[in-house]
Amino acid sequence: MKFATFSFSAFLLATSTAALAADHMQHMPQADMHLADAHAVQKHVGQGVVNKIDMQHNKVNMTHSPIQSLGWPGMTMDFKVKDAAILKGIKPGQKVMFEVVNEGPRMYFVTHITPQK
Repeated sequence: MKFATFSFSAFLLATSTAALAADHMQHMPQADMHLADAHAVQKHVGQGVVNKIDMQHNKVNMTHSPIQSLGWPGMTMDFKVKDAAILKGIKPGQKVMFEVVNEGPRMYFVTHITPQK
């Protein structure tokens, strides 16, 4: 009988803990939920020069300096962008600062790009 009481108590504790966690997430402010998502993806900062922009395929070709956090040497490469709107106002030949995220094997996306003076 003691085992059955313990098992039932453990079951009640586990289900009530899960319910409390779900209730907490449901009442969490939307901004906090987005902040939690933002921490899941590491952003890497780079700087370089834009060589070519391909709006049709949402790509930008850049020659960038080494990106220490990725262990990359300086190189020229194409980057995909998820939102072509970030390329608005960017022109070939411009020096830029940019953020890149890794979303899987060989899946790097530029998420922000800012012209430099």
